[in-house]
Amino acid sequence: MKTVAFIPARKGSKGLPGKNKKLFAGKPLIQWSIEQAAATKLFDHIIVSSDDPDILQIAKDCAKLKVVPVERNPSLATDTADMDDVLYDFFGRKQNKCKYICLLPPTAPLRSPADIKAMYKFIQMKKYWTVISVKWCDFIGWVERPTNHNIPWPTYNINKRPNRQTRNDFFLENGSIYWFKREPFVTYGHMIMSPKHTKLHEMPMERSLEIDTPFDFYLCEKVHEYPSV
Repeated sequence: MKTVAFIPARKGSKGLPGKNKKLFAGKPLIQWSIEQAAATKLFDHIIVSSDDPDILQIAKDCAKLKVVPVERNPSLATDTADMDDVLYDFFGRKQNKCKYICLLPPTAPLRSPADIKAMYKFIQMKKYWTVISVKWCDFIGWVERPTNHNIPWPTYNINKRPNRQTRNDFFLENGSIYWFKREPFVTYGHMIMSPKHTKLHEMPMERSLEIDTPFDFYLCEKVHEYPSV
């Protein structure tokens, strides 16, 4: 295998129970990521990792799209399970060797196959180990209980408060697409191995929405229904 898509879709979700198999615009949420990956024609296999029999069945039904269902270890399907551990559990095995991996969380149904393909050209470059999808953000924030402090702590210089126009280079991960190379990932054990080997790919706000709550789900459906508004 050279290029593999990995779609993690566990059963549990406190914010929105049954989220990954909930119907979004007429199809299970997980199916949107499967079809987006398949539409790129980049992947040798599309792996769906889950502890939910219903989601694994959806994956089986998409076998013609090169989808392979993989039953996840229950210890890696909890609220506190680390995604890097989930990925390493699969790609750390010699039989699952490949060159490029694309993580596609099913909670980002508004991404497009073009986004995935645009990032693929960068991960093929020698200087990049990781390519992350991001959205612009004018975040001016605080941490309520930072380490070794008992008072709120700002994330900016309070003596020179920034304004919106000066924050053109501030971005947030949008939780949509993560490309990374398997070889350094197995060495380091996490996707973002080195900032100097990381490329950011900006996506527009309307394709950067992520579903964690019922309101997120409602908002994504509205954007999907009226994409030009």
